Amino acid sequence: MAAEGREGEWEKLKEIMENFDQRLHRNAQKALRRAGEELASDIRTRILDGKEMKPLHGFTIEQKGSSKPLIDDGDLLGSVGVRFVEELAVFVGVNRRAEDGTNIAAIHERENGTRVPVTPKMRAFLHARGFHLKPETTELFIPGRPFVKPAYRDFRERRTAEKLTTELVEETFGDKG
Repeated sequence: MAAEGREGEWEKLKEIMENFDQRLHRNAQKALRRAGEELASDIRTRILDGKEMKPLHGFTIEQKGSSKPLIDDGDLLGSVGVRFVEELAVFVGVNRRAEDGTNIAAIHERENGTRVPVTPKMRAFLHARGFHLKPETTELFIPGRPFVKPAYRDFRERRTAEKLTTELVEETFGDKG
């Protein structure tokens, strides 16, 4: 009875605990990076497949030669990014702005759509391309085509972050990282 609680694999425990905090920190960063990259991939997939998005107006399809919403020249797709904003905080998002500074992703994320005022310049642009607005038309409606929120919802439902956290803990205790 005198030896109870004193026997065990103490050398193995010492090995596991050696530099444990540094391994835990490194693995936490690795898990955050992987989670961020997976979410960014989900966002890109949403942009590419146009899943559950309202169809484009016929004039838009004719002008761009494609019926794929959100895909013109790849700028939006290429603007999806992942970066550490703090040591253990990762940001996943879309940094794409129009020439006037309007956040393109924010416009599309509005599920109820957006009304855009028709300016004389816009009216002339559309007219030159064969889309003739009535004189009383003062705004155009852009339907919402969310892609970030649905991608995040899917990411959350797959429990990706939880799975990566479990892997992180296992790697840290298993002395793999």
